[in-house]
This record gives sequence, C-alpha cells and structure tokens, in this order.
Amino acid sequence: MSESQETAKIYLGRHCKTAWNLEHRLIGTTDLPLCDVGWAEIEETLPIIESLNFNRIVTSPLKRAHDTSKSYADKIGIPLDIHQDLRELDHGDWNGQKYDDLLADPEGDFKKWWIDGDISIPIPNGPETLEEVQQRIVRTISEIALAYPGEKVLVVMHKHIRSIFTCYLLGVDLSNFRANINETVEPIELSDDDLQKLL
Repeated sequence: MSESQETAKIYLGRHCKTAWNLEHRLIGTTDLPLCDVGWAEIEETLPIIESLNFNRIVTSPLKRAHDTSKSYADKIGIPLDIHQDLRELDHGDWNGQKYDDLLADPEGDFKKWWIDGDISIPIPNGPETLEEVQQRIVRTISEIALAYPGEKVLVVMHKHIRSIFTCYLLGVDLSNFRANINETVEPIELSDDDLQKLL
C-alpha cells in the first residue's frame, strides 16, 4: 500500500443472538432470525454503536446479521451495504446440531476438529475448507477497507469467521481458531497495523 492510499477505518462487529445461540447449536449458514434476546441486545448495544460515529455499516447477508445491522443503521440514519462474502463458515452436516451432542458422539470427528484443533479433518459436506474461508474473509475486509476511504465502517459478521480472520492478523495457525473466538457483539477496532496486513 502506498503512503498516500487512504482506507476506511474498520470495526468488526457480530450479530445479536438467535434461538440457536441460546441452545448452543452450530448455526453456520442456516439463515435464522434474531430471537427476543437478540432484539434486546440491539437496544443494549445501540448507545455504544452511536458513540462510535460510524459512516456506514456493511453486513453479512444472513438474516441474523442483516437484522442487527439494519436496526442499527435505521436508528442512527446511516447507509447499510450487504457483502455476500461476510457469510459465516458453513458447518455442513454439523449445522443445527448441539455442541454437546457432537462432542459426545464417539464415532464423529467433531471433538478432534473442535477441541484438538485438527483442521485436517474436513467438515462433513462443507463447501469450503478453513483455508478457503480465511482467504475469502481477508479478501473481503480488504475490499471494504478500500471501497470506503476516509469512512468509519462497522462490519457485522459472525463469530467463527471473525476468529478465522483474527488468526490471519495474529499470524497463527488455523488450528487456533477456536481459542480466538470472541463472543462479544461490541465492535472490535482494527488497528492501522492490522489494515496494513490486508493491503
């Protein structure tokens, strides 16, 4: 990136809760709406979002992220854009299943994949590898940073893809992605050094 190249200031947010979040199920790309707890979270976090003076929000297309983002954008009065590649990691056959049930399955590979970090195990019927997902999200955040120079942008995504992106920023192996999951809905600011790693 040249010294004169201007980018957006990026903050990484996460959607508010769905029923499956409360039931400790893997959601992945299952397109669920927010539950009552999630709508309440929007009201609780709105003062934080307002205080950061964003110029726009860019969201995952999945309902839970879009509903969160649209509510913020409408209340604040800023533009909302949708980026398809902010969608969550697709968990394939694991989508919709409870973590505890998958971990208790003696014949399944989920425990090795989730607890041991053995990412050589493919997600059953998952359309992307973790490496492909990481390439997708790094490319997407870079595109957003360049598309809105000088703006402060809230990017609303999902916890697993945000963790996969965090592994890239930290320079650690994807086997560490579970350890880097951050459950917070509140935005996480990308530093200038982080942005330099993308461009």
